[in-house]
Amino acid sequence: MPTLRAFTTTALCLALATSACTAMVTDYGDVTKFQQNEGANASVHGVHLRNAYLLGGAPGQSAPAEVPLYAVLINNRTAADRLERITVQGGSVRLAAPVELPPNQPVGTDRPIATVSGLKGQSWIPMTFTFRDAGDVRVQVPLKYRAGPVSSVTPTASPTATH
Repeated sequence: MPTLRAFTTTALCLALATSACTAMVTDYGDVTKFQQNEGANASVHGVHLRNAYLLGGAPGQSAPAEVPLYAVLINNRTAADRLERITVQGGSVRLAAPVELPPNQPVGTDRPIATVSGLKGQSWIPMTFTFRDAGDVRVQVPLKYRAGPVSSVTPTASPTATH
């Protein structure tokens, strides 16, 4: 029969393992520690795209003519890289300037990285992110409506050009 000490130790180990699975990143070198999210996620040659999403209007309304694109970019490479452009099927993407990606620092955490126009009633938008050194990565980016966790995100903030 298990002792109280064995039961307590097992419960503590399970609690620690569970909390570690949902921890935010503290070491940007290990992008596997990100919380799960509903945005697009992809990696290409050491550059990681996390939680990419477009922010539309309120639920039930059609998407505005221009919507902000949010994403977190992490460069796990030893040298800096740059997001040079983003393309979208059936629309256009505007970066204020190329987005610089220093090694092991998140970029795009508090502002949109671009704005997208020309979307037509899609809820998942195919987009290609082109990095100077890492290359291209194609993802399906969701269009989220202003509700729940993203209801307080400011959609009018200008895109982040550099950090």
